[in-house]
Amino acid sequence: MDKRYHYLFFDLDNTFWDVRQNQYNAQKELFAMYDMGRYFGTFENYLQSYASINEKLWIGYRDGKIGQEELRSGRYVRLLRSVGIDDESLAMRMSDDYLRIVPSFHALMPYAKEVLGYLYGKGYPMALITNGFEQVQQDKVRRAGLSDYFQYVITSEKAGFTKPNAGIFEYALQKAGVKNTESVMIGDDSYNDIYGAVKAGMDTVYFNPAGEKHELHPTYEIRTLAELKDIF
Repeated sequence: MDKRYHYLFFDLDNTFWDVRQNQYNAQKELFAMYDMGRYFGTFENYLQSYASINEKLWIGYRDGKIGQEELRSGRYVRLLRSVGIDDESLAMRMSDDYLRIVPSFHALMPYAKEVLGYLYGKGYPMALITNGFEQVQQDKVRRAGLSDYFQYVITSEKAGFTKPNAGIFEYALQKAGVKNTESVMIGDDSYNDIYGAVKAGMDTVYFNPAGEKHELHPTYEIRTLAELKDIF
């Protein structure tokens, strides 16, 4: 075990849990359940509209401009209004069903379980730090078979702060009982995960599978999760 780090913190979505694939599958089921083809024509039109609205609202939630409830139902309110349907009750039902359905899909990023097994075998204590709803994120971890690897699943809802606010990292460090200088944060989002952890005084591993350009200076940068074996 690398004595530099006494604790490993990870992001969940798009670091281990494959958001793109799982969201696609869940939305396809929802599209059929509510016969959205009547309004959007194709599933691709529906998904493109949802993704655009969802991304903007998540940024608003991250930045503290909107609350959790507005994010939960607001994305479906706006989605339906984009095709002329003003029905908040329908939007809420769709939101509830989506949050129920999405954890049932559990595609993982390549090498996810292999690397977690390796790190767990080396004795690293690990936790997740994730922007998201407490119950949904907990369900994702459990249904994907990841629960045994992590001591804690720390959500923005539970912590009261969203990444990149240093408060969520400080909450996680306190929960784990470790110092920032003894810990490292691994994640795929250069702003939420890397910039946020740096503000909290932590070392970082930027998981950057697409090789996106950035101006940050993470401690390490990797293209695949398998490369974590070379670091730890």
